[in-house]
Amino acid sequence: MPATEVAAFLPAVADVGGQVFTRAPWREPYAQARAVAARLRADAARPGFVLAVAMAGEELVGFAYGHRCSALAVTAGCPRGADFTLKELGVLPDFRGQGIGAALHDRVLSASGGGPWWLATHPAATAALGLYRRRGWQAVAAQPAATSRLIMRKTRHIDPAQTVFAMR
Repeated sequence: MPATEVAAFLPAVADVGGQVFTRAPWREPYAQARAVAARLRADAARPGFVLAVAMAGEELVGFAYGHRCSALAVTAGCPRGADFTLKELGVLPDFRGQGIGAALHDRVLSASGGGPWWLATHPAATAALGLYRRRGWQAVAAQPAATSRLIMRKTRHIDPAQTVFAMR
């Protein structure tokens, strides 16, 4: 989605953030969890910005976005490059387990223009970690305990829509 269309989704992104990031393991205060929309709006102006949304009828049920950024690479002690950071991915609790998070993830990475890709997540976010590991992410560093973030890296992306499966 082009950055020019982001504003239309900000209230719904704030609502999803308020329902997702107030829960364990993040447990952010409600106002802070909804601030994901303000971060998205600011990041929309960054190079390589990509936003994907999942809709159920007229309701936004999930979103993911990222942009070109080497900050996590530097934090992990890696050289800067043509890095892409997956900044946020959230799916409403009632819609989890349906492949929406995986589809959002794949859409953003496919539209990113290439990696390596970086993300930071909570080390106790077991569902998110499972998704990321199934998609080839590897933990490379932990940020200080005060931030409770695990930095992950992915160097190769295979678009599942372009994968041919052979059955025997």
